[in-house]
Amino acid sequence: MGVEKRMDNQCIQVTLYSPQPYSIVEKLKQEGYHTAKMQFIKEKYGDAAPVFVDAYRWYAINAEKIVQRPHEAESAVWCYSDLKYIEMHSGYQILQLLVPVEKAVFFKMADWNKRLNLRYIGRTSQEEDAYNQKLLRYGVDYEGNVYLKPFYPQLKNELVKSWQNLFRYDNQVKEQGNLLFNDMSAGLWRLEWEWVKNIL
Repeated sequence: MGVEKRMDNQCIQVTLYSPQPYSIVEKLKQEGYHTAKMQFIKEKYGDAAPVFVDAYRWYAINAEKIVQRPHEAESAVWCYSDLKYIEMHSGYQILQLLVPVEKAVFFKMADWNKRLNLRYIGRTSQEEDAYNQKLLRYGVDYEGNVYLKPFYPQLKNELVKSWQNLFRYDNQVKEQGNLLFNDMSAGLWRLEWEWVKNIL
């Protein structure tokens, strides 16, 4: 699945795709790299921005434990292993990248969507079912209330702890050079022009 190994230093590289505005593509060409700012997330999501900012800040705090974050990177540049998961918008281009695996933090997009929606990320479906049964016993009708309301401290602790499972495939991808799932995504602290193989 888009995996290459450079014979000179045995560095495993993977093919990823990243949708970027024309302005970022031009910046990449001129400056050689790009890092994401939190302001972009605020502008992109408008009134819904606080929920996204909270999630992306959580991601940054935890992902930098896996790959060191440069001080100028406030958030990650999002990449995808399959083009079909990319929503295209006017004024954007898709960059096809060949990225060294050690520069990326890998996760399933389905798991990230659970984090965005304040849902439990279980290692198995059975683990998630067990948590959902707890919600029913507590009379929780909206899972996000566990995080947003002050009434469920124990459930909130379990929920927040479960989000660490977002990163459970990262080591496996890096050890095997296998992207594992079609919806595998990755966060990059820096987008490097030298990684760009095609502009689609």
